Amino acid sequence: MALKTTSKQCFGSAGCNITIEPNLSYDGLLPLNPGKTYSITYEVLGAEDGAVIQTMELSDQTSLTFRATVLSTASRDVKLTAKVTDIEEQG
Repeated sequence: MALKTTSKQCFGSAGCNITIEPNLSYDGLLPLNPGKTYSITYEVLGAEDGAVIQTMELSDQTSLTFRATVLSTASRDVKLTAKVTDIEEQG
């Protein structure tokens, strides 16, 4: 899982406000069931106020539904990272 930065506004040495979206890829051995929806929880690290936890949904193997995340960093040099923490199969 990677993050895509869609906007970034920095304030000198005071840090940045950044809008990010998840960029998901799947390298598993088994194919995903096209009839199922997957709820995917992930954690974004590097934000000024600590870890941010978000959830997205994957359906029809290709349709990803999520909300963009806006957060602040302590400096412009901070690199945001994300990792999947849970996957739940639904209907």
